[in-house]
Amino acid sequence: MLIRFIVSNFLSFDTEQEFKMIAGNLKTHKEHVYHLPKINVLKAAAIYGANGAGKSNMVRAIEYFSNLIESGSMTRSINDKKFKLNPKNKNLPVTFEVEFFRDKKTYSYGLALNNMTIEEEWLVETDVEKEDKLIFERKLTKHSKTTIKVADKYQKTQKDKYLFELMEESLLKHHELLISKSDNLKIKEIKVLKEWNGNLSIIFPGSKFMHLVHRLATSKSFKAFSNDLLQTFDTGVRELDTEEIDFEKFISPMEDDDKEELMESLQDGKSVALIQSSVGPVLVSPENDKFIARKVVSRHDSPDGKSVNFDLEEESDGTQRLLDFIPAFSSILNSQAVIIVDEIDQSLHPVLLKALITKIMKDTKTQGQFIFTTHESNLLDLEIFRQDEIWFIEKDKKTGSSNAYSLLVFKPRYDLNIQKGYLKGRFGAIPFLANLRDLNWKEVYA
Repeated sequence: MLIRFIVSNFLSFDTEQEFKMIAGNLKTHKEHVYHLPKINVLKAAAIYGANGAGKSNMVRAIEYFSNLIESGSMTRSINDKKFKLNPKNKNLPVTFEVEFFRDKKTYSYGLALNNMTIEEEWLVETDVEKEDKLIFERKLTKHSKTTIKVADKYQKTQKDKYLFELMEESLLKHHELLISKSDNLKIKEIKVLKEWNGNLSIIFPGSKFMHLVHRLATSKSFKAFSNDLLQTFDTGVRELDTEEIDFEKFISPMEDDDKEELMESLQDGKSVALIQSSVGPVLVSPENDKFIARKVVSRHDSPDGKSVNFDLEEESDGTQRLLDFIPAFSSILNSQAVIIVDEIDQSLHPVLLKALITKIMKDTKTQGQFIFTTHESNLLDLEIFRQDEIWFIEKDKKTGSSNAYSLLVFKPRYDLNIQKGYLKGRFGAIPFLANLRDLNWKEVYA
């Protein structure tokens, strides 16, 4: 579970900005609250803001941080990602911090990055009632020397102490995260962090879920869920399924290097390969001494009652966008996944989107969290969301920096028309519109 995310000096964020999923003291939609030990967190968050305000930058910040956790090192300087409108920030580090819940405990992991160097890195077990417990803290001194402080339980022997001394002296490079040495350090909380990060998924407008064909081909429950959801909406698709295609015809147009890479990945007889093609993602797997290729097809009913197969690429942008969301919604229902969608309203009709979001929010059996950015004001409805589940990101006109805040700071009445108030600018985070009469279109284009 995500509890909070903090970022500073990254893209349009100047000073430290906090986005949090902590539940406020509200009486509405109690089913939207997950009661964790000592803290309550929210099921969802909708983030609003004008174009260029920084909504997507919040998502990009989380993605950048998540990718660092996964890769374990910096591959290029972060300086070009710093907030550029404040000259003082040029020499300041970029900072990220996430607080999360996993395995009945809450943790905080953070980084301070400058150029190609990790200046600070820390992992702490947090507690709202007791003092936080340090797991490790890594810092870079003024003389560019790395110092590492570790919990006593991980340096009980002389061998343990010597290992951390080696890390400080030479084993840990300035661009490498300490968590990348988890195989050597045996710090169990690092594994917890990586497992939590593995349950985080981010969907951008151009994202394609490459594993849809694999899930449909291998999981009957996922296939049933997908088709039940599709039939809820008027997409024209009766059913999703997989269809076998000729393997030789499929690989014949491929470049020799791509063919070789594909065949190498299939050598052990167990692996599968997912390839993006003109018909969408294709699953290739070895079966009975030969290779089988499968693609996803959507089935429609013709006027005479016959079933007709379509490739995914033949479906509308809205239907394809919906298909990209199906695995994410399945994860929210069946696991403690954190799903973040940027510009969820792209290519989806407002009525369909509202029905979809309402369906998720009313489901009492969800286990995960759903966070998305949007412009769609029809979702600003306290019948769907709590006040603390609605967030805004607004750009400061003087500094050009993005600021994040929730609707809760305005303390709106439960019966207030939030959509109307937002469109009137009551909560900020809407575009500044110049007087269109001053544009003199007739004179310019005459």
